[in-house]
Amino acid sequence: MDQNYSNMGGSCPNPPRNNDVFATDRFGKSRGVCALLAIFLGGFGVQYFYLGKTTAGIIALIGTWVLCGLPSILWLIQGILMLVMTPEDFERKYECTTSTFPLF
Repeated sequence: MDQNYSNMGGSCPNPPRNNDVFATDRFGKSRGVCALLAIFLGGFGVQYFYLGKTTAGIIALIGTWVLCGLPSILWLIQGILMLVMTPEDFERKYECTTSTFPLF
């Protein structure tokens, strides 16, 4: 079940229905782990590196450094939203997207 986005033809079919925050999905990622990374280490872009979006991680890291940590409130909000969103929304917004920098 280890599929990546390019093998899916641009869509994300049938996301899992498990609502456990720390359960791994078909990509092997956990919504809860990603949310906690965003809350506590979001300024370093760790949540994006965890999701395999290295460009977004580098953008977050540089943005936090250049703006002296001000964007950290965005990562806190992003982490809280990740915790409360459904697994389907999480996959659609962060894993099955072609967006380089998925924020909210």
